[in-house]
Amino acid sequence: MPAPSLIPEYIESKPEEKVQVFAVTREHADSLSQDIASMYEAALGVGGVGQPGAEAYPDSDLFSEAGVKATLLAQERMIAVAKHNDRIVGAMVADRLSPYHIEHNSMAVRLDCRGLRIGSALVDGLRDITDATALTINSTELVTHSLASQAAHFQAGYRQIVGFAFCHYPSVFFVDHPESVLWVTRFQGKLVSAIKQIRSTLGRKLGNTASDVVQAVLTAQAQGSIKLADGNGRLSEEHLQLVAEVLQHRTAYVPYDYAPIVQSILFQFEDLLDRSVKSKFFQRVDNEENQVDQNADTAAASAQLTIDYKDGFGHTYIVYQPDFKFDAAALSEAIKSVKAKDKRYILVRVPANVPQALEAIDHLRASGFVFHSYLPLYGYKDQDGLHQFYDIVTLQWIAPQIVAANALPGATDSVIKLHGYPENLSGPLVKLIATELHNTELRSSELGSSQLDSKEQNHAGK
Repeated sequence: MPAPSLIPEYIESKPEEKVQVFAVTREHADSLSQDIASMYEAALGVGGVGQPGAEAYPDSDLFSEAGVKATLLAQERMIAVAKHNDRIVGAMVADRLSPYHIEHNSMAVRLDCRGLRIGSALVDGLRDITDATALTINSTELVTHSLASQAAHFQAGYRQIVGFAFCHYPSVFFVDHPESVLWVTRFQGKLVSAIKQIRSTLGRKLGNTASDVVQAVLTAQAQGSIKLADGNGRLSEEHLQLVAEVLQHRTAYVPYDYAPIVQSILFQFEDLLDRSVKSKFFQRVDNEENQVDQNADTAAASAQLTIDYKDGFGHTYIVYQPDFKFDAAALSEAIKSVKAKDKRYILVRVPANVPQALEAIDHLRASGFVFHSYLPLYGYKDQDGLHQFYDIVTLQWIAPQIVAANALPGATDSVIKLHGYPENLSGPLVKLIATELHNTELRSSELGSSQLDSKEQNHAGK
């Protein structure tokens, strides 16, 4: 059956031409940079400002020839463009977060070319480019001012929902409302089929380290119980290491309140990942070692996390290093320093496969943070030449005045649109966030009442 035409039926006189999607390389920097920048302005407005009173789209490099050219020459981001009738009519960026991680970003289609399924062609084209890699973990934020991008991604297979960011980004599409985003994750690349084959054949509990999994796979191959083709009939050493890194058993440490949503998120990757979810961790602490930890240098504790203030924007990121040691004072000081800059949104990423994640999450929740996402294998580190992954649990703080002025999905006055809401995982995800925000508001009210009573008592005693 032929593919549907990209030209509306009422246009009979124009010749039909298939949309061509391709990755732009540094070789195109001189010839296509201006065309790409012009397309972004035709899609999102000059400088990324689409209407009076709106904030600029938060990717300024895409709106000038010099910015696009610098992006292409740096090769840290891949730009895929859509061509139709010999002109660039759409584009989308894939940010390279690590050698094995990307994020789709900045999808745009010219206003005068909307409705021709160009966005879908972009998503499909970039998906096919990524599927040709060995292994890529794609965790992408889908804008919620419109269902178009979400629908295109869901149709292309990006439908594993892992999180929801409430009022994260600037007020680009609605003057009075910051942009919220839905997070999805998909494992892509030629090795995904091998990972699924091993999981299906050998089952779970193959090992708690990548080396254990490698040994289990090699033993199974020697016994003839599994055959994995990689050119010469076996996985290369590098590919076997990557496969083992995905397959190894890991524990997700999250509070009881988060366990159901995290289990639901992980169930979407049942054919790839092996996880246990724990909400308690018992460990005998040696008194002498504990004393040393309590007297640890403050600078060393602060080095366990980094702050990206995102100067010029209303949001900030606090990111914990893998294998961090939790220090409540250091985290409190980091949050205080961010709020001092009058930020309206804070995102904190916590490595989830270590027990100290529980302490960090509890501290964040007590500080008014709520659930954001659980991102399987989103974390990455290069350990002596070995590529290692780990899960991330993320929490978000939204300034009270922003929460008061913006409604969550499902409310009559909400501007947020979620594909499939509330029947898919977006339903329980938003419900959890709404519950936590409500509880935070109650605690703030109770604290305010308590402080007022204390002041009245002090005044009465004078």
